[in-house]
Amino acid sequence: MKRFSIWIGVLIIGGIGFLFFQHDGSAKERISTPFSAVERSNLEKTLPERITLPELSIQAKSVILLDANTGHVLYEKNKDQALPPASMSKIMTELLVLEAIESQEISWDQAVTPSEYVQMIANSPGLAAVSLQQGQTYTVRELFEAMAIHSANDAAIALAETVAGSEGAFVKLMNERAGQLGLDQSQFVNSSGLNNRDLGKYRSTGGTNEDNQMSAQDLARLAQRLLIKYPEILETAEKPILMFGENTYGNTNLMLPGVGSSLEYGGVDGLKTGFTDEAGYCFIGTVERDGTRLISVVMGTDSLNARFAETIKLYDAAFSLISTR
Repeated sequence: MKRFSIWIGVLIIGGIGFLFFQHDGSAKERISTPFSAVERSNLEKTLPERITLPELSIQAKSVILLDANTGHVLYEKNKDQALPPASMSKIMTELLVLEAIESQEISWDQAVTPSEYVQMIANSPGLAAVSLQQGQTYTVRELFEAMAIHSANDAAIALAETVAGSEGAFVKLMNERAGQLGLDQSQFVNSSGLNNRDLGKYRSTGGTNEDNQMSAQDLARLAQRLLIKYPEILETAEKPILMFGENTYGNTNLMLPGVGSSLEYGGVDGLKTGFTDEAGYCFIGTVERDGTRLISVVMGTDSLNARFAETIKLYDAAFSLISTR
């Protein structure tokens, strides 16, 4: 498949990552193991050869566009500014779930029964969810697909509780992982990216009105790490629809070919949308054409479609430049 061939440029990084990410115990042991100097260097490239796109007047609070294979930044605007990432936070939840599966702490077929907290989120109007039901069980795979495709908050919290026992314990893992990855502008207070006020009495970390905080650069680095280590995530992220029980949910990424949107863009196969009142409309995208994979982050646009329209500006300019090199 095409997505496996495009990662030839990162085999060295992937090989190094394989050597250093063998799991040997509990989630706490796995997360607290320091990265080697070699791995940290690979994940936190300083880029002397900066390829710069012309000014594009992107209408967003913060933006970054980078080459996923090399880490070279093609475009940035306020890339180090910490902002609420909303549901883009879920790519950290995805990473930790995938690592827990790899280390056999949980399994894809493991049955999960929604907690009272999860059911409260599932039944809260206005929050993205797949209406997880009391007394029913769901597999980790079903919950992961609901989180990755439909951005389901109830599914994300259920997974967090499955990995760590509680969302509070999972948030500690998120923050530890952020520190290990050098995501210096990132701080998590929950697993879903909702504002804490939406969690009610189940809030475990931070103040009542606090949000997760991440910079565009941190999000791009985290996405690069996720795609290098688990490229198969795209097989889920690119699905245009989610079949969950008797219901059908659309993918929130309107740039995916096949979703039936005027914003579809050839080569897009991920990765994660986000929206809260505090964050605005956000999107972390990835696209591959002719062996070049790009990762983009657009934070704080003013409409659902604008986050995709601004991303299209980035991709068009980048591929135009690449084609002339």
